[in-house]
Amino acid sequence: MKRNVIGALMTLIVAFTIAVPVVNAQSTILTANVPFAFTIGDKQLPAGPYAVREMGRATLVQSKDAVYSVVGIYNYAGPLKGDETKLVFDKVGDHYFLAQIWTSARDQGLAVPESKLEKEFRASNSGPQGGVETVIVALR
Repeated sequence: MKRNVIGALMTLIVAFTIAVPVVNAQSTILTANVPFAFTIGDKQLPAGPYAVREMGRATLVQSKDAVYSVVGIYNYAGPLKGDETKLVFDKVGDHYFLAQIWTSARDQGLAVPESKLEKEFRASNSGPQGGVETVIVALR
């Protein structure tokens, strides 16, 4: 019995030792109020306030109330030109897809890969009335 209690305590100590640096490693690199529903990968997110946080190599996009979140590892999109922190969306038809994250906190941009859903929308909206529009949500 005593051995089980000591084993459980050691497990908790190890778990907390690992978890604390991960929680502290999250740093907010930008916040934005996105005025429209949008998609990242296969997740649909509603309009509203969002925070973008670094989690080591991964990036977390999370609603202010923490109900909606997407974690991804995004590609380097190039160095930041100027001091403009922004989210870049591709509007295909009436759907918005997060395409890039630019932040002065990192002095670089991140490119969000095109999802299967976005490819399908691009294919179905490639006619004379269709196409892709770039929409920027700039931050102050």
